[in-house]
Amino acid sequence: MSKVSLYDLEYVIFDFETTGLYANQNDDILEIGAIKMKGDQPTGDIFSTLVNIQRKIPKAATAVNGITNQDIKDQPTIEEVFPKFIHFIGNKVLLAHNAEFDLSFIERYLKRFPRVSLNNPCLDTLQLSRMLYPYEKKHNLDAIAARFEIRQQLDTRHRSVGDCLLTAKIFGEFLKTLKRRRAATLAHVKACLFKAPKIEQPQAQALSLF
Repeated sequence: MSKVSLYDLEYVIFDFETTGLYANQNDDILEIGAIKMKGDQPTGDIFSTLVNIQRKIPKAATAVNGITNQDIKDQPTIEEVFPKFIHFIGNKVLLAHNAEFDLSFIERYLKRFPRVSLNNPCLDTLQLSRMLYPYEKKHNLDAIAARFEIRQQLDTRHRSVGDCLLTAKIFGEFLKTLKRRRAATLAHVKACLFKAPKIEQPQAQALSLF
């Protein structure tokens, strides 16, 4: 995989909406969204579900993502959803914006489901943006989208699939820059540009780009 062209690799772009920022303080996943992509082209395969957290959603979370207690009332629990999400990922390269945040929730749930494992490389568009465009002051999704004049559907921001689709468009632009810099493979990204060591996590590994 490390020697395959970045344009030939298959990716799963994923995003979580959560009750808060801290997986280690018992914040929960409210929504999982993921899309498959080959190179810079989405394949059309989508994983999308709300999650019944079996407790009240904090008002601060609803203010950000608009997900309400009524929305999750009849949705599956994380016990039903998480193994299906890991199966959807398979052996593909993971891709997320601010991946460290989302990976912290994956790590938490891997501990709860010992029969489920994950050992995939992960690219982070936040870190890629900082490294490829160090002269830019902001590297959040909205700022990057504006940088490349990518149109957004405002009603899909801060919802999982909507943010995945936006991240996919952004990654397509990053691939062009990587190609110009002759970073053709994951190995090139890791060894030549970013000194990207693997972070060892219980049952999970991620390529963290610095």
